[in-house]
Amino acid sequence: MVKFKEHIIQEQIDELYYNTKYSLFSIFILLSIIAIVLYLDTRNSHIGLWYATLLFLLLLRIIAKYKYEKNKKLYKKYYIVFLILSSFTAIAISSIFFIAFPQEKLLQAFLFFMIGGISAGAITTLSYSLVAIFLYQSLLLIPTIIKTLLLGTPIYYVMAFALTLFYFMMLQLSYNSYKHYRTLLLLKKKYDKKSELLSIQQQRFEHFFNNIPIGIFFYNSNYTLLNCNKYFAHAVGSTREKLIGFNIKKILDKRIFPALEAVFKRKIGFYRGEYITTHSHRKYFIELFTAPVRLHSNVIEGVGVVFDVTKLHHYQKRIEKLAFYDELTGLAKRSLLLENLDFFLTKAKREHLYSALIFIDLDNFKDINDSLGHNIGDLFLVEIARRIKQSIRQIDIAARLGGDEFAILLTNLATNKNSAMKEALEISQKVLDEIKKPMKIDNKEIKTSASIGIVLLTEEIQDAYEALRYADSAMYRIKKASKDNIQIYNKELQKELDNLYTLKDELENALQKDELTLYLQPQYDKDKKIIGAECLLRWVHPTKGTLVPHQFLYVAYEFNLIAAITQKVLQLVRELFEKMDTKVKLAINVSGTDIYAKKFLHHLSHIITPPMHGYLEIEITEEALVQDIHKAINTMQELKDKYKIQISIDDFGTGYSSLQYLKKLPVDCLKIDKSFVIDMLKDRSDYEIVQTIVNMAHIFGLQTVAEGVESQAHFTALRTLGVDCFQGYYLAKPMPIQEFLELLD
Repeated sequence: MVKFKEHIIQEQIDELYYNTKYSLFSIFILLSIIAIVLYLDTRNSHIGLWYATLLFLLLLRIIAKYKYEKNKKLYKKYYIVFLILSSFTAIAISSIFFIAFPQEKLLQAFLFFMIGGISAGAITTLSYSLVAIFLYQSLLLIPTIIKTLLLGTPIYYVMAFALTLFYFMMLQLSYNSYKHYRTLLLLKKKYDKKSELLSIQQQRFEHFFNNIPIGIFFYNSNYTLLNCNKYFAHAVGSTREKLIGFNIKKILDKRIFPALEAVFKRKIGFYRGEYITTHSHRKYFIELFTAPVRLHSNVIEGVGVVFDVTKLHHYQKRIEKLAFYDELTGLAKRSLLLENLDFFLTKAKREHLYSALIFIDLDNFKDINDSLGHNIGDLFLVEIARRIKQSIRQIDIAARLGGDEFAILLTNLATNKNSAMKEALEISQKVLDEIKKPMKIDNKEIKTSASIGIVLLTEEIQDAYEALRYADSAMYRIKKASKDNIQIYNKELQKELDNLYTLKDELENALQKDELTLYLQPQYDKDKKIIGAECLLRWVHPTKGTLVPHQFLYVAYEFNLIAAITQKVLQLVRELFEKMDTKVKLAINVSGTDIYAKKFLHHLSHIITPPMHGYLEIEITEEALVQDIHKAINTMQELKDKYKIQISIDDFGTGYSSLQYLKKLPVDCLKIDKSFVIDMLKDRSDYEIVQTIVNMAHIFGLQTVAEGVESQAHFTALRTLGVDCFQGYYLAKPMPIQEFLELLD
């Protein structure tokens, strides 16, 4: 059954109006023939009026067509116009049966035939709209059927029946044609949409292909380059026009060819590495991926994607260098050294081919750095690194471990341990001799030496860390003993090193657990009245008892714990001061490390309270002061100005004792070393040294303190020489805090 409900779209209206010119022309011819034939037979004047009316309707339809083409946005309005005009045309045509129906049977047959032809022709021109074709066929054929029935004879009844069948057949054909058209229309819309999508995708691909900063090319099984993008052409130093059609087999650098061939073996190809272009001879570092292009499971060509990773490769190399090589000296870092140590330890165990590790520590780098500045220090390290590299073989690995510590891995020395150690010693001596040669930097001549430890990498060593520790222990031993020498590792050294690290761990725990305390040795004036005390550090060890500074401070200096210990001493001094009812001066010893460190002043600012101003004295050695005399003066002056701290030169007479320095330094007191005081009554030269120091102090307006006062005779002699303050076992031994507080009271 025919359904007349439809959703009209613009494409249908376009087709209706587009076919109007053809249908109207054929209708015009047919109507003209009908009009002439009937008029000649009947001489009926109404035929002319009928013909004129139809011509007018045809003209209106032509006008509607041209107006629609100029304003297609109003396609729904023009659809209604089309339906009205086509319907009136059908009514006008069928009206001929009532206006001038011929009496002659032949002419009647002629008329029925012409109307049938117009009806059949309408199928091709009006079937784009179901409503239009239904209206047209109905208004054209139903009046014809009615007229035939009205003729009232059996023959006409048969004809009416035949016309009815023809009418329904036309409707069915029209409907089928309409359905076919709609199907084609839907297919066309899908095709147009697909074409649009393909066009968009094509444009996207073209844009992507030509603008992406990645080289892309296609090639066939003959290795002829079929297509490539601009980036690829630019990268190889040519143009697309020259490259398309180029036979890839002619390239000079064949390293990429296995990746290209893989495609035709149905595999993904890959190449990563250097590549030299044939056209421009430029060197790149590339990543090339190739893949097959298939059609019906057959590989028809290959596609290659080339990434220029030259910059990335350089960055990676740079990162590797930063990760594994020291930026200042260019030597290997600790991580790279350890990695190679493990490798050559394994080699020693498997092949009995022995290597050696040299650990180097510069003996006076800190003095150079502090006195000449960090810039000179850096240049000095660079020169030391150059000399080390110059002294070793190409197969050896030189490393900077940090600061002024260096290491050398001497690889594959010998299969005999003695021969290997002999060669290691020879190279070590060569390195030491090179380091000791004077160098000139920024017009300053610098001399240095080094302490060197050696360990042979044998089967007994477990890993790289153990080897490094052994070499370090050998270096530490020679540095502690004499410096400027070479020490071979042995098991006794390891025992010393183990004890050192154990003591270091215990000292760190002592700082956390408050095992450090103060002992006080009172200082007296000429009348034996207590005027102050020297604060002496003690470590109340849980198993070893009370330890004095020389038993553990060397560990603090070795492992940079001295600043933490100084801070602890300042805290203890503050706590002591707050407990004292009778306030007296408290003297503490400060190292050169402290006096030049910014943290020292920072700690003081948080610990020293206003009531303590004028009651704290800092004792510092001559040797520490002259490391950087200008910085020392500035620091000492700041201590005096901000906190009213008195400055005392400790162990005076054992160091430089320069009058020039003494004049510049803002000190308050000279502390005469006990080595002169103890023997001054037996040794005339010691007596005169003490006398000279006292006279010198008086000239500069300084106080004097004599330590090591062991008897009444010492006390009397020193008082006679004019010493201001006395300290020693004759007067009082160092004592715990509580005992000192009781003594004050």
